[in-house]
Amino acid sequence: SGSQTHAETMPTPDAAPSEPGRRKTLALLVNTVVAGIGAALTGLLGVFAVRPVREAAAERWIRAGTLGDLTPNVPVPRVLSVPRVDGWYRARARETVFLVWDGAKQVKVFSATCTHLGCQVLWNAEAKTFNCPCHGGTFDASGKVLDGPPPRPLTTIDARVEGTDETVLVRV
Repeated sequence: SGSQTHAETMPTPDAAPSEPGRRKTLALLVNTVVAGIGAALTGLLGVFAVRPVREAAAERWIRAGTLGDLTPNVPVPRVLSVPRVDGWYRARARETVFLVWDGAKQVKVFSATCTHLGCQVLWNAEAKTFNCPCHGGTFDASGKVLDGPPPRPLTTIDARVEGTDETVLVRV
C-alpha cells in the first residue's frame, strides 16, 4: 500500500498531442539532404574515376630527335621521358627505344624492352642483332625473334617525320 501512495503522488506527464506531420516533414527533410549529399559524392567520384582513363587514352607524340641525328639502317637508342598517369599519380617514366632510319623519310621505332621478361635489349653492331642480356634472346634488325625464349618480336611503335628540321616524333 506504500507503493500505491507513492504512485499516486507522482505527477504524470501531460500527454503531449501527437504531431506526426511535423516528424514526417523533418524526416523527409533529413533524408532528402542525405540523399542529395550521397548523389553529389557519387557524381564527383564518378567524374574522377573516368577522367584519368580519358587522359590516358589521349594520343601523345614525343620528339625523339631529327633525321640528322640518325645513320641509315643503324638502330640508334633514344631515352624518352614518357608521361604516365595512374589515378592521381603523375610521373614521367624513362623508356628506351631504337630509331631505325631507312635513309629516306621512313623511320621505324622499336621498343628496347624484351618481350620475354622485360629486360632491356642492346644493339650488337657486329652481329647486326638486338640481344637480351638476361636470358639470351636475339632479335634481327627488323625486330623478329631469331633465338631464345622471347615469345614475340620487339614491339613496334608508331613514328612520323615532321617539319623542315625533319623532327622524328614517336607515339606513346
